[in-house]
Amino acid sequence: MTGRTRVDSVVAGAGGDAMAVQISVLGDIRVLIDGNPVELGPPRRQCVLAGLLIDANRVVSSDRLADRVWSGRPPDGARQILHSYLSRLRRAFLPAGERVAIERRPSGYVLALRPGVGGVADVTVDLHRFRDLLDRARGAADDGERAAALLDEALGLWHGHAFASLESPWLDEVRAHLDEERFQAELERGDLLLRQGRQARLLVELQSRVGERPLNERLVGQLMLTLYREGRSAHALEEYERLRRDLADTMGADPGPELRRLHLRILDAKTGRSDDQRSPAPALVPTARPGQLPLPPSSLAGRAQELAALDDIQRSDTVPVTVICGLGGVGKTSLALRWAHDNLHLWPDGQLHANLRGFAPTVRPLTPQAVIRGFLTALGVDRRAVPTDFEAQTGLYRSLVAGKRILILLDNVRDAEQVRPLLPGSPSCTVLITSRNRLSGLVAAEGALPVVLEPLTTPEAHRLLADRLGDQRVAAEPEAATALISKCGGLPLALAVACARAMGNPQFPLAALAAELRPHETRLDALDTGDLSTSLRAAFDSSYGALDGSAARLLCLLGLAPGQDIGLPAAASLAGLPPTRTGALLRALEDAHLVQQHAPGRYGLHDLVRLYAAERATRDQSPAQLTEALSALIGFYVRTADRAHSLMAPHGTSSAVAEGPKNAADTAGAQESASSGGPVPLGLDDSATATEWFDAERSCLLAVLQLAVSMRLHSQVWRLCWDTTLFLRRSGDVQELLGVSETGLAAAQALDGPTAPTLQAMAHRGLAFAMLLADRDGSKLLDHLGRALSLSEDTGDLLNQAHTHQGLVMALDRADAPKAALKHAERSLELYERAGDPHGEANALNTLGWCQGRVGHYEEAAANCHKSLEASRTYGWPHAEAAVLDTLGHVNTQAGRHSEAVGYFRQALDAYRNRRDAYEVANTFSGLAEAHHALGEYAEARTAWNQALTLYRAQHRTAQAEETENRLGAGAEQH
Repeated sequence: MTGRTRVDSVVAGAGGDAMAVQISVLGDIRVLIDGNPVELGPPRRQCVLAGLLIDANRVVSSDRLADRVWSGRPPDGARQILHSYLSRLRRAFLPAGERVAIERRPSGYVLALRPGVGGVADVTVDLHRFRDLLDRARGAADDGERAAALLDEALGLWHGHAFASLESPWLDEVRAHLDEERFQAELERGDLLLRQGRQARLLVELQSRVGERPLNERLVGQLMLTLYREGRSAHALEEYERLRRDLADTMGADPGPELRRLHLRILDAKTGRSDDQRSPAPALVPTARPGQLPLPPSSLAGRAQELAALDDIQRSDTVPVTVICGLGGVGKTSLALRWAHDNLHLWPDGQLHANLRGFAPTVRPLTPQAVIRGFLTALGVDRRAVPTDFEAQTGLYRSLVAGKRILILLDNVRDAEQVRPLLPGSPSCTVLITSRNRLSGLVAAEGALPVVLEPLTTPEAHRLLADRLGDQRVAAEPEAATALISKCGGLPLALAVACARAMGNPQFPLAALAAELRPHETRLDALDTGDLSTSLRAAFDSSYGALDGSAARLLCLLGLAPGQDIGLPAAASLAGLPPTRTGALLRALEDAHLVQQHAPGRYGLHDLVRLYAAERATRDQSPAQLTEALSALIGFYVRTADRAHSLMAPHGTSSAVAEGPKNAADTAGAQESASSGGPVPLGLDDSATATEWFDAERSCLLAVLQLAVSMRLHSQVWRLCWDTTLFLRRSGDVQELLGVSETGLAAAQALDGPTAPTLQAMAHRGLAFAMLLADRDGSKLLDHLGRALSLSEDTGDLLNQAHTHQGLVMALDRADAPKAALKHAERSLELYERAGDPHGEANALNTLGWCQGRVGHYEEAAANCHKSLEASRTYGWPHAEAAVLDTLGHVNTQAGRHSEAVGYFRQALDAYRNRRDAYEVANTFSGLAEAHHALGEYAEARTAWNQALTLYRAQHRTAQAEETENRLGAGAEQH
């Protein structure tokens, strides 16, 4: 794999011939290429095309496309089915050449339409053509004849309902929006024809439309005016009376003031017909133009990407509802108001605003009923005329805003139910919602688009400080400014509070304020202004108070969990709940933006939220409850690390020996037992997945280890250390390995009981191996090995004696005492044979071969290595196989058989890479370089040394890195 993003793009053909592509959706979905119909396949495949076409030239995520096709209930294997549909659609579009392409992008798929490729051909979509003609007609308002002609052309593109032959809940919603666009165009055309005195063309179609929408006052008004002008005043008055009765029966309301005025004009016998013909058709909406937006923020640092996203959504014409969501204090309202004020020209009919107080600390959230009443008043409805029934109020509100270009800003929303009744039925309106919750229900059911607001980046936060405090003051203390940003976590509210304190004391250096924020235990106090509207703790309090009890408890526990993030299985153990229930609670916290799922199945908290959660934990949970939860978390890591270690080293010693013979025998059962703290993660079933688990949990493991040390859980500390060392060794993290091994020895020495001598022997040996890898002092290393051997001999532990002799071989070999090392290799093999450990025998044969090669006994060395290789392959021990291949490389190099050595080294490299053993990969590259150099293959040698050097540096192996640099330098001088 390279670091480049892979984009699979399948262009529908590569032809360059001129041809036209016509795509129709305003009726049955049809595609013509150069006049020839394209077979689009069954309805489900056509739904896939519709799902891409409605957002043509914009990426549609795979999940969103599947939701559109299967109405939010995709079947098993949906992605494969989707891929099959897309492949067939690509083949169907092959004759279109480059003009139509279904392209795979990292985030989903896009239907790319490229009109005029080569300057000769065109691609037309009737929906896009309809909207273009509609925009041109509105732009030609001063030229009534031209505007009417454009509207006639636009409406002539329709041949029934959009996507008429396809059925799905998503398409039903799309159809409803498109039908509304068509209806609004028809209303505009009606107004134009009435202004021109051409009502005779309208009568029949208006009667038909009123039959479909009998309560639409604007439409009824057009019909009344048409009937009146055609000399049928009585029929016009009858139509008004019918509407009045229907409104009273269904909504408890009277017709609006504009329609009432028209009614009176028709009744007035003095009104002349010619005057009516010259007067414009009544708009039939209240004359009030609301302008309720609060003041915009004085400045808005950063947020360019989010502002651009809001612009793109507004231009899309397909999503009338947008949700700006994020953590309390992240600046959602400021972003919404800034964008709204910057785009006031988009909503000439006004702007409605309501703070729904969904998370207000001292007052109850506003009900939708209260908001609707306020909106009706703002729209010009007399308070006395507001219906008493809520459904009638909602219907009246939607009628008043239908077809209008109005912004509806709903701020500080608690949940979807609080705003659903406030959503208009007209796509001409823009709805902008801010909430601390994701409002996933609106996204799923109403097709709302979320804009997730994250804390400011460091450059954006610097800009905020400079805007508030002045460039000069910030530039004078750059380190203090960076510290302020770090301690505030990039949260705009926290930064604003810090700036307010700095502005209140202009003579104080920023470093002093940064110092106040440094202690964790008082940081939230330092960010408290005493004003609930600008208090960070109050903002978090209100978010916390909106949680149910289980989610609030989990947040508290997450605040105390060590590490920067946590996986779902670990969180389940911490909470003492099943993973499915814990997952639901984490989703609730994620929806509230109190946790972030930064990678699938891994959750983190903003630093300030973590401080707040830890503070609440000590207040809302008893010490005994917290100890129980943290002990369960440690238990999870102990069990899972043991399982992972056993998969990486199936013939190694399990850390369960710390629990005694009975518990060690029962380890496998305990791994599946919820009563022992919960199961290990699913999918942890081989060496590769075990290594991946260690990779993902590395920082958490080390943090949990320190937690266990602080809780004086010596047995758990030893187990975590023992099980983690193999992963650290293979990763090449020798310094981390050394520290963990020292911690393990300290824990073992604090233990007593029957297993203590064994654990101490293992810990001494483990520390000695770590010292070997880290090139530490030889005398201390031999002392640890001697202590390990003595303890193992005292307990009669043959295997640990054999393992320790292996360590002595390595120590003496490094000390350039090969003959002494050979004796320990022979003793180690003898002990493994007595203990009946074939895996140990295979390793010991390899070690013996190495030592024999070191003293010049090449044939005996090769023979023992091949015995080891045969056993490793027979029993399926890949790591032992890798080690013996490396040894054969060295033995052949020493014997002058350099070509054979290169072959063995290359096999060893492949084997170590498969085992993800970076430490040994580095060593093997070094051996390979020596063999190439001996053959005179200097370029290959230099390449191998450079690869070894890169790994040595990454692993902080200074001595090996310097030695390799010297070899590279010497090679350059010689060649």
